[in-house]
Amino acid sequence: MLDYHIHTYRCCHASGTMAEYLEEAQRKGLTEIGFADHFPLEMLGYTPEIQVSMKADELDEYLADVRKIQDNAVIPVRLGIEIDFFSGCEAVTGELLAAHPFDYVIGSVHFLNGWDFTYPGQIDRFKSADMDNLYEEYFRAIGQLAKSGLFDIVGHLDVVKKFGFFPQRSWDGLMRETCTILAKSGICIEVNTSGWRAPVNEAYPSQAFLKTCKETGIPVTLGSDAHCPQDVGSGLNRAATMLRSLGFMEIAAFSQRKRTMRPL
Repeated sequence: MLDYHIHTYRCCHASGTMAEYLEEAQRKGLTEIGFADHFPLEMLGYTPEIQVSMKADELDEYLADVRKIQDNAVIPVRLGIEIDFFSGCEAVTGELLAAHPFDYVIGSVHFLNGWDFTYPGQIDRFKSADMDNLYEEYFRAIGQLAKSGLFDIVGHLDVVKKFGFFPQRSWDGLMRETCTILAKSGICIEVNTSGWRAPVNEAYPSQAFLKTCKETGIPVTLGSDAHCPQDVGSGLNRAATMLRSLGFMEIAAFSQRKRTMRPL
């Protein structure tokens, strides 16, 4: 079992060192992990209200820390990164990613019009939001992310539901439309188990969403989105069981931005 979505204290909203995360992964019997801390938002020209990514002067230290732990690990440790997608910043994002030897890149959407809708401190904004429009706006951004060709994995595909707020209208069509775009782009999605630890109590994406992903031929990988060492590997067995029930037989692994499929 692999876990490709692991953070560290550098992102400013997590705790624990890489050594602690690796130790927990080995204790739980994981066969491969990847660190994917948050790429510095300031390098993308964005300054959030609250620091939720590593700082620009920490990026080289992050890369060096991963290389160091790779040398001492008994299981493969991949160098990943989670980077926010901002429409209009594709060229800058591509240049920044090309400058570093990542094994994989997770593209995520956390911000809409300056609102970090995944941050608990900003949950009240959901109460006045038009949820139908919000979902449409979010998945439009996901479609743009996929079409950009900059990323290997879509992070927490339907994280907009994190706090249990849903549209008034059915969003089945929106899911299917999104999956059509993802399938055409060739991008992979992750089954992100942190949704089971969030108020929505549902993986990202949901089982219904994953069913449509399977029908449209979208490959999947696994990630716990761990923000503390004890969450490494959390929910992965449950995720694997869900995937098998939907007919998935393989998961994606990455090295040097190349994807290979492995038996689930």
